[in-house]
Amino acid sequence: MLFLNKKSAKKKARIPKSSQQSIPYSAATEDGILKHGKDRYSKTFSYVDINYQVSKQDDQEEVFSKYCEFLNFFDDTVNLQVTTINKSFNKNDFEGRVMIKSRNDHMESFRAEYNQMLKRRISGGKNEIKKEKFITVNIESISMDEARNTFLRMERETQAVFKRMGSSISGLDLNERLELLHDVYRMGQEGHFTYDPKEHKRKGLITKDLIAADALTFKRDHMIIGDKYARAIYIKDLPTFLNDKFLSEITDFTFNLITTMNIKSVDSYKALRIVKKQITGMEANKIEYQKRSLKNGYLEAFIPHELKHSLTEANELLDDLINKNQKMFLTNIIVVHFSDTLEGLNKDTKEISSISSKFLCQTGTLHYQQEDALNSCLPFGLNLLKISRTLTTESTAIFMPFTNQELFQEGGMYYGLNAVSRKLIMFNRLTLDTPNGFILGTPGSGKSFAAKREMVNVLLNTEDDVIIIDPEREYTRLVNNFKGEVIHISAGSKNYINPLDMTMDYADDDDPLMLKSDFVLSLCEVIVGGRYGLTPREKSIIDRCLKLTYHQYLQTFSKEDIPTLIDFYEQLKLQEDPEAIEIATALELYVKGNLSVFANKTNINIDNRLVCFDIKDLGKQLKTMGMLIVLDQIWNRITLNRGKGKRTWIYIDEIYLLFANEYSAAFLYELYKRARKWGGIPTGITQNVEDLLKSDLARTMLSNSMFLMMLNQAKSDRRELATLLDISETQLSYVTNSDSGQGLMFIGNGEGKGIVPFHDEFPRDTQLYKMMTTKVDEVREADLEIHTA
Repeated sequence: MLFLNKKSAKKKARIPKSSQQSIPYSAATEDGILKHGKDRYSKTFSYVDINYQVSKQDDQEEVFSKYCEFLNFFDDTVNLQVTTINKSFNKNDFEGRVMIKSRNDHMESFRAEYNQMLKRRISGGKNEIKKEKFITVNIESISMDEARNTFLRMERETQAVFKRMGSSISGLDLNERLELLHDVYRMGQEGHFTYDPKEHKRKGLITKDLIAADALTFKRDHMIIGDKYARAIYIKDLPTFLNDKFLSEITDFTFNLITTMNIKSVDSYKALRIVKKQITGMEANKIEYQKRSLKNGYLEAFIPHELKHSLTEANELLDDLINKNQKMFLTNIIVVHFSDTLEGLNKDTKEISSISSKFLCQTGTLHYQQEDALNSCLPFGLNLLKISRTLTTESTAIFMPFTNQELFQEGGMYYGLNAVSRKLIMFNRLTLDTPNGFILGTPGSGKSFAAKREMVNVLLNTEDDVIIIDPEREYTRLVNNFKGEVIHISAGSKNYINPLDMTMDYADDDDPLMLKSDFVLSLCEVIVGGRYGLTPREKSIIDRCLKLTYHQYLQTFSKEDIPTLIDFYEQLKLQEDPEAIEIATALELYVKGNLSVFANKTNINIDNRLVCFDIKDLGKQLKTMGMLIVLDQIWNRITLNRGKGKRTWIYIDEIYLLFANEYSAAFLYELYKRARKWGGIPTGITQNVEDLLKSDLARTMLSNSMFLMMLNQAKSDRRELATLLDISETQLSYVTNSDSGQGLMFIGNGEGKGIVPFHDEFPRDTQLYKMMTTKVDEVREADLEIHTA
């Protein structure tokens, strides 16, 4: 009779009797730490992706260097896992987060059409797959408390490294970690996980009961998890030259899969001993070949090419370990993918192998090891497979886990699709510290369409007001269809705007007249200033007369007492200074002459939440002045709205016109600077970026704005923007000879900035598109449809 000794008994495989037993942890704590075996503990961290693939080479090298630093941080007692999970989301829940909510107003038909467009974007392709990225650390420790302290220290130190890479990392608590595992074991039930410790304890349930699959069946080359088929494969052969896009492409599929790279460092002394031993062995083989060659009478020793190559590689590896701050790592890459049918599973396996072959890598199926492979792929920090190969720090880091940044925010508005991942861009500008923005692009690039799409988003999603300055009459059709107010302003118009209008809340803590004085000085600069601007004496006279003009109104704050340019003109005439007479004479054309449209009390109604100031017919003499007066009128509206708790979105087309002179530029700069505090969200729209950047104030506003949409750009503008915003050549390709609606979104600044390539293919068969398009043929066709109807 044979008896197994104790050593043999320990190695005996344990066959799980339930799906719970197949889940490899024995204890869990509320802060997300799992215990494995006697002395192993794991913690999972989620990290934020960054735009690595489209970044500048210098930035890529910096990220690569920091990632190497991160890998070198872990010693040989730590098992490290880098995991990417592509999983389906609950479509109904996702649509609920994306769809525009009903508000029971006259815009319901537009909301229905917009929601239908969003459903088209969600259905099919990569918008039905959510990609999540995690790092799991598995350590050896004598107790849970000691493990917790170690994980806290690791989290602090790794957070600093990831921050320098432009990312962030945070630990998962138990609820988050269990939900992550639940969505794998119970695929198809995403979003249904609930964790209530007290209730579950009352029912006698343990955490494994909440996440375990209904059934687990492990076959020779695949497994069945619940009602899903799955297969674990691994990357078995790596090429001589590795590519940093490998992990990006191997995870870029539209089906459910988990990709994990297991990493474990080798003790430095042991690594050197292994490499030296290998070199010694190969040198011995080399000497043996030399002896044989001499014995057989060869003049030159014959040494096989493979031995020469292996010896060279080993010597390079030894140099890396000794002189280049490199560590040796044992690594493997495992992919577990899922399908509804075995046929679909086989098809997906071939697709993964095809992508691997593209990078000269070979895949292999893990026969009779599917359970161990699953547990080595899930974020437990375990590596139960004997398929590892050795790589240096740099060779390991070349499997870069960063790809491209996604922009999807709860409560966000639709801005198109990510041009790299083809996923929805849902963004809320109000989450930025300063939501001020610009939309930049050449004629025909789609900048006015992009502005209109955002306006539609605001009108359909919020109760905020939208005000437009329209110098080219591009927004009239949209405003009329949304029952907004179009105010035509021209030299002969009967729509009057009084530039001296001033609400009680025109300024906050400051004297309202002080701020109004800045505006009137800007106005006089446009009218009177000439080539050299206003003199100090002229500025003093204007300020003095302005105080006299507003004296009565500041006593009563009655609408009847609001002064006009005529009152200001009369005050100037009463002054004894010759400069006052000159200013009054210059103003005469705008007070009593043919350009006196701004000399009357305001008679327009701007109470509508959508107002468009059409200034196309103002003419060259009045255009800059008109835009300045309209801006001041908008400031009055912003101050009134703040009192009501409403935000005001302002869109200024051809904004470069306001930078034509010093005072109008200064007034606009002041509006941009003060708007956030008052609930204003200004957006400048222009095609003349080069002209815009000639102004120091405009350049400052542009560089300080946290929201920029850049569509197709002229060569000179691209060069200026690349320098100003630190844009890479790859990113610039999205604004170089790009199609209409394609470009870059620049979000935030400093360490939190992101540059996301986007493409907006708004359906042309919608009423919204026909209202927003500015293409001549499409506008004519839309007008013909309306006329026919």
